[in-house]
Amino acid sequence: MSDELLVNVMPGEIRAAVVSESALVELFIERDRRASMVGNICLGRVERVVPGMDAAFVDIGTGRSGFIGLDAARDGVGRAEAGGDRGRIADYLTEGEAITVQVVKDSIGGKGPQLARRITLPGRYLVYTPTQSRVAVSRQIEDENEQERLSDLMAGIAEPGEGFILRTASAGADADELEDDAEYLRELWIDIEAILDQASAPALLHGELDPLLRIFRDHVHDDMSAIRIDDRAGCNEARGFCARFMPHMEDRIEFHDGPEPVFELYDVEDEIARAREPRLGLPSGGGIVIESTEALTAIDTNSGSFTGASRLAETALYTNLEAAEEIARQIRLRNIGGLIIIDFIHLDDDDDWERVIVALEDALALDRNPSRVMGLTEAGLVEVTRRRRRESLDQALSEWCVPCAGTGRVSTGETVAHEVMRALRREARAGRPGTLAVGAAADVIDAMEDEAATAFEELSASLGRKILLRREPGYGRDHFDITVE
Repeated sequence: MSDELLVNVMPGEIRAAVVSESALVELFIERDRRASMVGNICLGRVERVVPGMDAAFVDIGTGRSGFIGLDAARDGVGRAEAGGDRGRIADYLTEGEAITVQVVKDSIGGKGPQLARRITLPGRYLVYTPTQSRVAVSRQIEDENEQERLSDLMAGIAEPGEGFILRTASAGADADELEDDAEYLRELWIDIEAILDQASAPALLHGELDPLLRIFRDHVHDDMSAIRIDDRAGCNEARGFCARFMPHMEDRIEFHDGPEPVFELYDVEDEIARAREPRLGLPSGGGIVIESTEALTAIDTNSGSFTGASRLAETALYTNLEAAEEIARQIRLRNIGGLIIIDFIHLDDDDDWERVIVALEDALALDRNPSRVMGLTEAGLVEVTRRRRRESLDQALSEWCVPCAGTGRVSTGETVAHEVMRALRREARAGRPGTLAVGAAADVIDAMEDEAATAFEELSASLGRKILLRREPGYGRDHFDITVE
């Protein structure tokens, strides 16, 4: 299967889209103001130990306390002795003490970032675990001969007392590539320890790579036939990273300077808009409905107007198989995590149910974020769990709608501000010279002058055009226009 990576770089925002067989399957959006903290290593101070929750809250200097549970608090610092007893949170943490922690999950909604004491440093091929003396191989490398080969290579690389996890990208890597990655990670850990010796809690000890390079490290793989980036500086930065860590990918990076924006390729912008809708049509005429709550996501399948089969059972099976593939794609694209309940069209035949569940498992296997199909419940529902590491697409791009009392969502002023800036770039390239005048809702203009002010100033300077911002009282938040004066 051939994939492409499309990267759109704008002041204050980076968007990256993975396209497989001309279909959008994954999307990453990162803004300067809401950059992910996952992977950051901090010296934190324990603020409060909560025995009733077997958890603690830790000040890591970000304004919102991090949360650490019992298992994460004891991991890597010893285990309770008595008969496998996990102990209590107070056995591992004391209020006021300084501890080294790593962010494993970003803040979502009203919850602070989730923390762990076991430190992991990801490289291109390896994940370094300096506090655990164990070598493991990614479960996604299924070939037993390759697992054994990699384990044998690492036996000669890992030093006593240190641990490594061989990432999926390590499949096919040679000893020199693994050794270089291991040495880079060791040096990084030495630097972190040196900073730790001088730090006072709370303090940041290590920040993750910038978003563009993190995308390359974690999501670029050998099957990608092309990587198109619409920013020359970002393109050069990506080539430099590839030259060091994956030289075989360097010649696949292209600077996109075409007449249409890079996200217009394969209709990515339209697919993003579609991924924010609760109802999606299927090619056969059936459809799915996706509704998320804080606790779980419910997905319903219906046959709609499909009449392509001669019997009702055939119609149900065909629609379910089609829905299984689309549901897996939407889970990945929307970054839906946690518990997912799928209500497929009822089937009487057990073999038909097995075909649907296998189709769902096969489609989810393409997702690098681990998921598990739990099977069919007694109520005829299919349960799926997927690891939640960052905000969903809906959470990243929208907020609860005040006018509709929380029953729906509306784009944030900042989201529309970035849409306006992308439209300004297109207009500046294609339109006649002159002053560009933007008319938009007041909160969108406010965002361009506040949260997105730095990005807007950079865009204005790069375009070399005067831009006027006008608050239009009658405009809805999603409505704006651009004129040339």
